[in-house]
Amino acid sequence: MSYINRKKNSSWKKHVLKNLIVDLILYEKIETNASNIKNLANLLSKLINWAKKDNLHSRRMACRYIEKKQKETIKKLFSELKERYKKREGGYSRANKLKLRKGDGSLRIIFSLVK
Repeated sequence: MSYINRKKNSSWKKHVLKNLIVDLILYEKIETNASNIKNLANLLSKLINWAKKDNLHSRRMACRYIEKKQKETIKKLFSELKERYKKREGGYSRANKLKLRKGDGSLRIIFSLVK
C-alpha cells in the first residue's frame, strides 16, 4: 500500500496542542518541535490567567482545553500554578533550543515553566 500524504487539519492540530499542554502542566517540561511553541505559549498564558481568576467561568474555560479525565491537571493548574504565578504578570514559560533532529532536521526545543 502506498503512502498517502495527508494534510494536517485543524482538529488534529488542536488535539496535539491539548495533549502538549496537559503534559506541560503535569511534568513542567516537554521537548517538542519549533512549530508548536508559539501556540503552546499563548494557550499556557491563557490557562494560567484563568487559574489566577479562579471562578466558575474560568474553570469552565480551562476545561475546554483540558480533557475531563485529566482531573490532576486541573487540580495542579488551579492550586499549585495559581499560587506560583500569583504576583507574576506574564512570562510563565521558557524555550531552550536543542540540536536539529537527525531524521528530518527539525529544530527541537525544550519548553518549560518558569519557577
